[in-house]
Amino acid sequence: MATPRRNGQLSSCEPCRKSKLRCDHQSPICGRCLCHGQAERCFYHPAPLTQPRARASRVVSRRSKRQQRPDNQLVFRVDQRISSTAAPSPQSDLPPVTDAENTLRDQHIAQWTAKEKQTLGPGILGLVSPKDIFREYEDTLHVEEPGSLPAATVPTVTYSPSNSNQVLLGVQILSHLQKIHWFHEIIELKNKISPGWFLGPPLTRALCNSIEQMYDCAVRNSQDTHASLATLSRQIFVNTSEDIQIHSTMNFSEYFDSITARWETIGLVFALLGTALFHTPDDDPIFTHRNPWKLEKSQLRNIATAIGEICCQFCSSAGTTSDPFCWFTTQQIVLLSSMFGDSDYRVWQKLGDLSTIVYAFGLHQSDKDFEEDFPFFLVEIRKRVMVCAYAIDKELATSLGRPPRICSRYCSILPPLDISYETIVLSRSEGERALQNLDANGWNTEGNLTVGVRLRVVLLTSLLRESILELSLSPTTQHIPARVEFVSHRVQIILISGTDRKELYRGLIQESRQTQQDLPSFMHWSPEDAAAGVYNSTRDEGRAFAHIEFTYQEFLLHRILLKRLGINSQGLIESSLEIVTTLLDIIAMQTRSDHLVANMSWDLCYIGLPAAGILTSNLLSEQSSQISNSSPAPLPANFRLLTIQKLILFVSHLTSLVRPHEGSYEIAQQGARFIRRVLDRIHSPEYPQPAPLTPDIDLSKDWYDGCDLDGNFDFIAWFDNIHWTQDPLLNFT
Repeated sequence: MATPRRNGQLSSCEPCRKSKLRCDHQSPICGRCLCHGQAERCFYHPAPLTQPRARASRVVSRRSKRQQRPDNQLVFRVDQRISSTAAPSPQSDLPPVTDAENTLRDQHIAQWTAKEKQTLGPGILGLVSPKDIFREYEDTLHVEEPGSLPAATVPTVTYSPSNSNQVLLGVQILSHLQKIHWFHEIIELKNKISPGWFLGPPLTRALCNSIEQMYDCAVRNSQDTHASLATLSRQIFVNTSEDIQIHSTMNFSEYFDSITARWETIGLVFALLGTALFHTPDDDPIFTHRNPWKLEKSQLRNIATAIGEICCQFCSSAGTTSDPFCWFTTQQIVLLSSMFGDSDYRVWQKLGDLSTIVYAFGLHQSDKDFEEDFPFFLVEIRKRVMVCAYAIDKELATSLGRPPRICSRYCSILPPLDISYETIVLSRSEGERALQNLDANGWNTEGNLTVGVRLRVVLLTSLLRESILELSLSPTTQHIPARVEFVSHRVQIILISGTDRKELYRGLIQESRQTQQDLPSFMHWSPEDAAAGVYNSTRDEGRAFAHIEFTYQEFLLHRILLKRLGINSQGLIESSLEIVTTLLDIIAMQTRSDHLVANMSWDLCYIGLPAAGILTSNLLSEQSSQISNSSPAPLPANFRLLTIQKLILFVSHLTSLVRPHEGSYEIAQQGARFIRRVLDRIHSPEYPQPAPLTPDIDLSKDWYDGCDLDGNFDFIAWFDNIHWTQDPLLNFT
């Protein structure tokens, strides 16, 4: 029976009270319990708050555990699969380790304990390497080394997977090669737009054909495809740990056949595939009509990236280096930067792997004996890979504001020959005859824009960039103005006979201009001819490419003066306008030509947007009449009008050419929105506010909280603090 409580209200039955439901207080059973079939549980407790509660099993949360530890000490949680074999204590809440987990742990341990020790050879100097020291006296000591023993007495230890898990993982990777012909079509489509910088169409074609042949031989006439791929997986593990046998008469098809069954080669194919997907339109027939697997481009890109990382782990476990591994690591950096952006830690970590491989494999050394003992195409590819690795290092160091990892003072970086890929794959005798078409400095005499031209220009600008990074990251600022404009970055102690002393002591800006002037005549760019519409051919795109690269170096130097010393020089404004103008000229040439337009997002966002920001900030400061004493004099009226016109066109291309699926899309739209707001502000006193060239995108309302349009807003300070999500680097792929 329900009894009244202290407040005069009738008490509820226990099921209604615990469920916090309204009770009708009927006796002996309430109506709600009758409706829900809980008549046997319905009763009225005279004093419900005094009854003892059943103590539930205690669930200790992580927060309560942390509070119970002395001094709030943090304890890392260890995966039981790799924990010790000791049984857990009775007080522990962790489950006991099973035999299967112990087996998996033992397999991980055996992977490292059963390995053959991999000893790196000494470098070109070998100052303190005992092996290198004793080699100097081997002719006089006549000591028989283990390496000279008969082959039958030398133990041969090769790396093989320590458990079946790696073999099965390799089988899963190899199963994707059933689509290798489709992958090849995607890579070829990208090569038509932008050929690779160290692996061009003939080389990627030979690579994909060799992979396809290897897969067909493994599964052809096989009753059990899984077992055949498992056998192939084991053989690939063995091959990856062995050195590649090379001789000078080997042609490129024979070489690619010899490196096919290796994990670095398979990973290279998927790295090329993943990078090519960033250059392939979503509505291309290769996805809409020739895609029986119905794989979306984003899904395929994720698969290629994941397989590439797994192959990297396989190669690292083998502990060997090779030419394909250098190619693979370089290509994987480009893919990771396209996927996650250059500010992602994985890209910076992979750059560390690349620098280690470059030094360990000896790509930084110049050896004439190597050029005589190895095929011509392999020598040339090594030069190109070294230039790409060196340039990527400088681009990432510039973007992240960190010291470079590959320093030119410890390297002998030879410029690649200015020849086409079709010439590279020729025999040594035919290649030497083709070299007769090069001038004394290694440039082609026909004026063709080859990949070799781009690589040589990138090498020259990267050497300048290393000196610019030295100024930017130096802890002292005392000699920055002199080193930028007057004194050379190389200290000349001994004068060369017959050389004028003044020429040895020119600044970095003068050196950049002189280096550009020393380029062959077909690489010279004239802004006047560009304004008149004279440039229309592919060769002219090479002129613009070289011009914008050297102008960007001057922009960085003037930017250092502003950022570190507060000197806002006139050269910063002029170089910024020149960069924006040249980018617009390149887009115009590509639009007028019949060729497919290459991806311009990196040039627009990472070169053009900072330059446009400098111009926009200058216009804003002039319009608000708040120019500081250190600012240059106001620009002439025609210069100001030209700047506004260029910025309007730049914003139009920035919002249309950077596509939504690219990681730099959001920052491109943010920069475009700020530039449009400033342009509207400039025109508002005299003209009605024009409609935007493109509709505003849906961005967060607080992205420009720091943009004080009434003051001298530092656009580049905002630009430097952006967390980039994608950076395709230079188009090295």
